Amino acid sequence: MTETPYTPELVKARLAEAADTLRRLPSARIRARLTAWPDVVQSASTAYGYEAAQTRPAAPTPEAISRMDETLAWLFWVENEGRRLLWARAMGVPWRRLEDLDGRSHVTLKRAHDRLLGEIARRLNGK
Repeated sequence: MTETPYTPELVKARLAEAADTLRRLPSARIRARLTAWPDVVQSASTAYGYEAAQTRPAAPTPEAISRMDETLAWLFWVENEGRRLLWARAMGVPWRRLEDLDGRSHVTLKRAHDRLLGEIARRLNGK
């Protein structure tokens, strides 16, 4: 069985999946607040059914968490500036916002982003 080579597009997709997986992990702060006791209703306006329902995203699978751990390790192969750029784009930060934060044009940032994705893909392919 031959393993498919990594491409910059595949690396980009894996980074986006890792960001989504990290976003869906339960927070430690939420876990600390969980108790077996129901919430105390202070007024009729806060009783069940009077407020909009709040849903949380589904918890990630163990396989997704393992892929996230592997993918996050890839970020340490690039310099700190590049790491921030790759992670910001994986989290969906718009280019315009990155221009304001970084001071470089979106064309320069896109070029650097593509170069970093290519570096990671080459390293994963053993070149």
